[in-house]
Amino acid sequence: MFKKCIQKIDLARALYIVLFFEFINVSHYLYYLFSHGYLPAPFVLDKNDTFMDFYNPLFWVIKDGFYTTFNSVYPALNYFFLKIFALGITPGQISNPFQLRNDFPILGLIISFIYVLIIWVVVNLGEWRKVNFSHKGLIFLACVLSVPVLFGLERGNLIFLALLFLALYLNASNPWLKAIFLGLLINVKPYFAILLIQYLNIHQFNKGELIRSILITAAIFFVSGLFAGINFIDFFKAYLSFSKNTTLSVEGVVALPHSIAALSTIKALINFGEGSRYTFWFSLLKLINYISVLFLLCTVLLKKTTPLELLIASIIILTNFSISTGGYILIIYIVLIPYLLQIKEYKKLLFFILLIYALPVDWIYFIELNYPYIYSYLGGNFYINNPRFFLSIGSIIRPLFNFSLLIIFLMSLFRKYPRIIYVN
Repeated sequence: MFKKCIQKIDLARALYIVLFFEFINVSHYLYYLFSHGYLPAPFVLDKNDTFMDFYNPLFWVIKDGFYTTFNSVYPALNYFFLKIFALGITPGQISNPFQLRNDFPILGLIISFIYVLIIWVVVNLGEWRKVNFSHKGLIFLACVLSVPVLFGLERGNLIFLALLFLALYLNASNPWLKAIFLGLLINVKPYFAILLIQYLNIHQFNKGELIRSILITAAIFFVSGLFAGINFIDFFKAYLSFSKNTTLSVEGVVALPHSIAALSTIKALINFGEGSRYTFWFSLLKLINYISVLFLLCTVLLKKTTPLELLIASIIILTNFSISTGGYILIIYIVLIPYLLQIKEYKKLLFFILLIYALPVDWIYFIELNYPYIYSYLGGNFYINNPRFFLSIGSIIRPLFNFSLLIIFLMSLFRKYPRIIYVN
């Protein structure tokens, strides 16, 4: 019944429903901002940190301490992208990243405009061009107003640059061009190396594409790194340290969690009492998450899957495997949506993506967090005494929806391919 209902819903009707819910979300966020002076959940609790995923690294690019003092784990491609925004700003003009933001607020507006423009480019590339719907402006609007995109815009995170290269990679047909875009993508966010899974299936092992992609990725990394002055040994040490001990705060992880592994951190915000069994169940979520991701990985490597199924699996693994990627990783579903729209057997996965993107649940609170005071950048840098912070029910529902998407896709693969290894 569920499957039939999903397949009967046409794109136009679904799009209007999504936009309706998204306008409810945006109205709630704006009302809360104007009423309280800061944004509600799911936006990060540090209300003075708006755009700082952009201004923090930019500050250290200007100060020439990106790979020394800042110990950045961003490959050098990010450094050169940020260098564009550093033009005309001398190191002596600024003393910290917050002053940089206050003195040059126009840069925050420019980067937000660029990110929105990237969304427009992405929904007009590749498989999106095959979607039979004349009002592309509405598709663009639905993507921009989705919760993960709004979350990423508020952070100012460079994930949007990765989204562009991902779309260009999927759009390219020439193998060399495809490898170049994949190399650029991995050199923005290294965890996109997971996409190499597409070339590792034992039934269609693509040695040529794998070697080509790895060599081009390595060439981009080392050449750009040399020009940026990277000490490669120190860089790898910093990256491994970040991977083991993410710098994301607990509040940052649970604001917009994308993986049920992130839910394990909620126990740090709730006083269950010593020896409570609830802490065990929250910790168990992380184990369940990693086992499920590993199971999906093994499945798509061993079963005789199609190239599309390998792509879907790669993206689902990306959005589930680690809490260190941040909630904005969910924006990459934008490139997957047009593929799912055209394939009936996996169209049901769209339902969970749309729920993640648009379901208006952030006005339902379940945990209150007490802080003595805050500064709110979007509230005009005002000092606010005794603010009331809440985690919304969305912090529970969205990772559960994302995990459900993983499980349903996995079950579909087992129904379609009951045997693990096929003998030719």
